[in-house]
Amino acid sequence: MKLHWIVALALCSSAANAAPPIPDDGLRAEMQGQWAAAVEIYQQSLKANPAQAHLWERIADIRATQLKDPAGAAEAMRVAVKYAPTDARLHYKLSQALAAAQQGPAALTAINRAVELEPANATYLRARGELATWSGDYALALASFERILATTPQDGAAQLGAARANSRSGKKDAAVTRYRSYLDQHPQDKDAMLEYMELEAERGNTQAVQEVDALYRQRFGESKEYWLRMADIYALGNNPTASSAALQEASRLAPQDPALHYRLAQSYPSEKEAAAAAAAIERAVELEPKNLEYLRTRADLAAWRGDYAMALDSHQRILAIAPDDAGAHLGIARVNYWRGELDNSADAYRTYLAQQPGVAAPWVEYIVVVTELGDYARAMELLEDYRAKFGDNTVYRKQKARVLAWAERPTPALGLVAELEPTLPGDYDLGYTKTVALHYAHRPREALASLDEVTRLRPDSAETLDLGRFIRTPLRSNATVGFGYFTGSDDVTIRHAGLAGEYVINPETRLFGGTDLQRISTKLGSGYEMTDGGTSIDYQRAWLGILHRLSPTLSLDAQIGGGDADGDSSFVYEIGANLQPADELAMRLSHRQDMYAVSPLATELGIERRANSLYATWAPDLRYTIDSYLGYDTFSDGNDRWEVSLAPRRAFVRNQLLNLDLGVSGRWYGFDEDPGHGYYAPSLYQRYALTAFTYWKISDDDGVSVAFSYGPYKDNSMSGFSSGGDIVVEGFFGIYRDWYLNVKGGVSNYGGGATGGYDSQMFEINLTRRF
Repeated sequence: MKLHWIVALALCSSAANAAPPIPDDGLRAEMQGQWAAAVEIYQQSLKANPAQAHLWERIADIRATQLKDPAGAAEAMRVAVKYAPTDARLHYKLSQALAAAQQGPAALTAINRAVELEPANATYLRARGELATWSGDYALALASFERILATTPQDGAAQLGAARANSRSGKKDAAVTRYRSYLDQHPQDKDAMLEYMELEAERGNTQAVQEVDALYRQRFGESKEYWLRMADIYALGNNPTASSAALQEASRLAPQDPALHYRLAQSYPSEKEAAAAAAAIERAVELEPKNLEYLRTRADLAAWRGDYAMALDSHQRILAIAPDDAGAHLGIARVNYWRGELDNSADAYRTYLAQQPGVAAPWVEYIVVVTELGDYARAMELLEDYRAKFGDNTVYRKQKARVLAWAERPTPALGLVAELEPTLPGDYDLGYTKTVALHYAHRPREALASLDEVTRLRPDSAETLDLGRFIRTPLRSNATVGFGYFTGSDDVTIRHAGLAGEYVINPETRLFGGTDLQRISTKLGSGYEMTDGGTSIDYQRAWLGILHRLSPTLSLDAQIGGGDADGDSSFVYEIGANLQPADELAMRLSHRQDMYAVSPLATELGIERRANSLYATWAPDLRYTIDSYLGYDTFSDGNDRWEVSLAPRRAFVRNQLLNLDLGVSGRWYGFDEDPGHGYYAPSLYQRYALTAFTYWKISDDDGVSVAFSYGPYKDNSMSGFSSGGDIVVEGFFGIYRDWYLNVKGGVSNYGGGATGGYDSQMFEINLTRRF
């Protein structure tokens, strides 16, 4: 409370009291308004006799009221009191002068002396109560006002003073009683009504606030200032809805006040009022379109309610005004991430970090974006930059674990998770990372348990739902129906249709089986027709198998079945092992027997193929992958076949729409002899190619891959190398949905197939239903 209200210094001495003589020259100077001269005259008189308290008092009056020198007035009153120490009135005036000079403790000491000298003087008690309230001595203030009320219960000023002292000392119930008594006698005191409403708001008495609010408006009407005060009062009472309503009323009375609309926009407490908040900030921006603070708030409110287009527009408007505004670049980066525009988000993060490289949080956000783009190698590089700037902290380790998990490096990812879990119990992000890592570590049962814990932490978040689909989809039973055909320039065409299915017994074990029918046909004169001249033959198969994971590094599978071609039966079987001794290396070793049904002639002759294969994929780092194959086959007609292939590739592009890997490949195979039994059997075939693998990311559930290769090839019958290539397009639709469609088609002109054609086309379509 300011002390200037006290300066009504009764500093004009009462003419009713008999006063000592005052120099005439001083009085004439006062009458002529020569205040400084009057003071000088009085001071000259005081040199001869300084013990004239009445002149010191007069000097104080002039300095306070005319010369506007509160410090000088206080000093003059100190001297007056010195020479009249038992004059209560002078102590009172000294307290007023000291209060005006902002010397609160000294003022309180002076008024206490006045009360000691005249303990029943209501004026002195009231002044003491006011000074004590201002100084924070609420007990003394209350005692002063209560002494007045003990003799004059209807003293309004004392009632109001007691109400304020009680309120500020925390005695809110007593304060309410005093405020009500005062307002019963002084119903026109606007300020007291507002103070009372504020007190009731602090007490949580919303009903009382609303009643007095209505009464106030009935008596005094409305104004912008009133509604602004009411907004504060309702906010104090933890009633944000009423506070917003008050601000709405204020903005109605001042529709051209942008600051008011800005405040209104920020006052809405929940998403239910998101539209109203948007309208208010829109009006503020309309009134002051270049106010950066309004535009930032517009962006924040738009992001809050999920209107990312408006949020982006707001940040772009800021940049149009302030092109180097780092906050706008960061806002654009975040909004684009929330919109799913990862490439644009990454660009904006790079711009921001070029301006503000020393801010840690955006570094991690940028790494998250790069990780979701699938560029794990770049994410790891950025993590090392982060560590160099900000240290090997928990944030760094959590994000490194996440990158390693998605990069299919579960062992180090789980190691980091194990280090962090004791200090971060119940951490959602860490649980998410652990679930992904367990999946890639081939620990499905543990991955499901971890998923349950993550779901408990955030059951309805989109991130959790997506993780659930990712983990559970490979563990669902399913049935697939398919159709396809292959045709080559050697006039052999194979059409097939089939049905296959898997039944998941538990996360480690599943049964699988299926049946298909192949129609293998050729043209007369092709050399692949049957011995009786027939040009087509059917081959039907059925099989049943089981797969079981023995450990995270090893799974075994086996299947048996039979085939039939024109009444000739064959035994079909396969045994295999999938081995992953390290995160970087995965292998499959298998042995399979089946009819070599590649042409009508080979099928009619009942030639069986026993294939021994070793596939290996090695990813020495996060950019390079090397696929390799070793095979050795024996045939029932006494022939043997060997094959070797090697295909290294490097990841070059990882953005939101496209993955691109480029590489080279080599393939070599040969047969012991060419018996002329309806299959292509060169003694040596070799091919070298440049390769490109692309994947167009339509969505998390849908995508299209296109694989290209081109290079020289040759077999033993050719005098030199020829050049040829292929293109294979494959569509994936519903990768994690109940229904999944896979469509594949391709053309090639480099041969190397099971029959002798160098040009071929193929098409397949499979529809899977998951349960």
